[in-house]
Amino acid sequence: MASIVKRGKSYSVVYYEGEGKNRHQVWESGLSYSAAKARKATIEYEIEQNTHVNHNDITVSEFLYEFVEKYGEKKWVASTYDGNVGLLENYVHPYLGDKKLRSIRTKTIDDYYHFLLTEAEPATNMGKPMRDHVTPSMIHDIHKVMRCAFNQAKKWEYIAKNPFLDATLPEHKESKRDALTPEQLQRLLDFTDRPEIYDLYVMHCAIQLAFACCLRGGEIGGSQWNRLDDSSQTLFIDRVIDRVDKKLIDKLQKMEVLFRFPNLYPGTRTVICLKQPKTEGSIRTCYVPETVMKKLAKLREIQNKLKIELGDDGYMDYGLIICQANGRPIMTEHLNKRFKDVLAELNDPTINIDNVVFHSLRHTSTSVKLRLSKGDLKAVQGDGGWNTPDMITKRYAHIMDEDRRRLADEMEARFYQGKTDTPAAAGTPDMQAVIQLLAANPELLKQALAVAQGAGKA
Repeated sequence: MASIVKRGKSYSVVYYEGEGKNRHQVWESGLSYSAAKARKATIEYEIEQNTHVNHNDITVSEFLYEFVEKYGEKKWVASTYDGNVGLLENYVHPYLGDKKLRSIRTKTIDDYYHFLLTEAEPATNMGKPMRDHVTPSMIHDIHKVMRCAFNQAKKWEYIAKNPFLDATLPEHKESKRDALTPEQLQRLLDFTDRPEIYDLYVMHCAIQLAFACCLRGGEIGGSQWNRLDDSSQTLFIDRVIDRVDKKLIDKLQKMEVLFRFPNLYPGTRTVICLKQPKTEGSIRTCYVPETVMKKLAKLREIQNKLKIELGDDGYMDYGLIICQANGRPIMTEHLNKRFKDVLAELNDPTINIDNVVFHSLRHTSTSVKLRLSKGDLKAVQGDGGWNTPDMITKRYAHIMDEDRRRLADEMEARFYQGKTDTPAAAGTPDMQAVIQLLAANPELLKQALAVAQGAGKA
C-alpha cells in the first residue's frame, strides 16, 4: 500500500518496491495533494491488479485504470489519450476515485459537477494563466469521457445503468472563432508574398495550402514533396506531424508512426513524428490550384538554394514542403504563433487578432468553397477530410456578410417591390447579349422573325 506525506508546501507518495532483501522504500516528491492522491491510487492499483477484484467493491479509480488500459489504449489516438488521462488524473480520481463504482448515482454526479464549478481548484496548465474556477467547457469534457467509461462499465456488467446519461450539465456556449473574409485573406497573402524573406514566404505557402486545400495544421506540417504530383496538380494527404510521448508510441494500438524525427536534445520525454491521420476520411487527394502550384515551385527553388548554402551538416532534409530554413519541421503550434506574428505585422484594423488562429483559414476555405460549389456538401467534405458533412454545417460554414446582404436585396426586389421572374426587358445584361448575337448573325435574325410571324398567325 502507499501513503501520502506532507513535506512543506508539497506532498510525497511513499511506498515499497521489491521483495525480501531487495525491498526498499520509494518517495515520489514535489506533488500537489490532488496529484499525490491520484498517484497513490495508481500505485495501489498496479500493486493489486494481478489479484482478484470483487466487482461489488471495485472503486471508481480501480475501474477507470482498467478502462484506460483495456479501452483507451485500443480506441484513442495520442492527443485523445493524453487529454482524457489528464482529465481523469486531475479531476476525477481525487474527488470520485475512492467511491464504490456501484454507489455512483445521477445525484452524485450533479453534486460533483456543482462542486467542480464552484469550489474545486483548477489544475495548473504549463504556459497558461491560472484559472479561478473549473470552466463549464472543462466539465463538458469530463462528462464526455466519464459517460463513455460508464457505458463500458455497463457492457462489462459492473453496473446496471449509466448514471451519467441523465446528469445535468452546466450551460455552456461554445465560442466561435472569426473566419477571415476573402478580402482580408487577400491582403494577408499580398503581405507575405515575399520570396526574399524565407520565414514570410514559407508562411505564405502554408496559408495558401490551408485555404486552397482546406488543410489542417498537422497536415500542412506533414506534407512532403514526394506526395505532390506536378502533372496532375494533386497533393496526397496520408500523414500528419505531431509531438507524441515516447511511452505511447508502442502502447496505443490506433496510432501508426511512419517516421520519427531525430531529437536535437537527448533525454526528452516526447518525440516529433509523422503518423497516420486519426480518421480514414482524412486520408485524401487534394486538388491544388495552378497559382498555388507555382508558389510551391518557387518555395522548392528557395529550399534547394538553402541546401547548397548550408550544406549537408546545416540543412536537415526530410522532404517537407513547409519547414524551417534549416529543413527542420514546423509544428502546428509554431504555425499558429508565426501566423499571429504576421497578423501583428500586417496591422489590419479589420482583423481581430485575439479571435483568429491559423485554423481559422480552414473556416474561410470551407465557407468560400460552399459558396463556389453552390452548397455541394459532399464535394466540400471530400476536400476537407471530414467523415460526415455534419461538421461542415454545424461548425465550419461561416456565412459571408455579403451573401446575406445580397439575399436581403433580392428579397427586396422580388418580394417587396413586386419584381417577379418576368422576361428580361431591353437593357438588361441578358437581353443585351441576345441583341448583340442577332446583330452579328443576320441569318439567325431572319429565322427568329420567321418563327415569331408563324407564332402570330397561329
